[in-house]
Amino acid sequence: MKFARTPAEQARRELRLSVERTGRTVAIAATGRIDLATEGPWHDHVMAACTSDDDTKRVVIDLTGVTFLSWASTAVLSRAYRACARRDRTLRVLACGPVLACLHMTQLDEDITITPTLPRAVEPAQFGTSSWLIA
Repeated sequence: MKFARTPAEQARRELRLSVERTGRTVAIAATGRIDLATEGPWHDHVMAACTSDDDTKRVVIDLTGVTFLSWASTAVLSRAYRACARRDRTLRVLACGPVLACLHMTQLDEDITITPTLPRAVEPAQFGTSSWLIA
């Protein structure tokens, strides 16, 4: 007997992907579950960014919206790292929570830069500053 899933359960199982190019950086953001059923499109987007014949210098894979990452799907990140290295590109993975823990357990962080968020650019001071002390 097959049980029907509620819309909320179905939404938790779906994977949404977005790809954004800014200058020479390609960012791929995933939201939802990455498992055997949804890995195909994610793999295709990641590998396309890592192996494209364009001037890309940096690939960012944002997994902060991923609720589940299967162990088998972590192999995609290893392949992406090797593909980027062959093309002189850097790869950065953003992850948090259980996904970050999973990536640390697989020891992918030994090769791939994995952080909870991208470092923010330092905002310029609103008013001019000086190192001079005026007493």
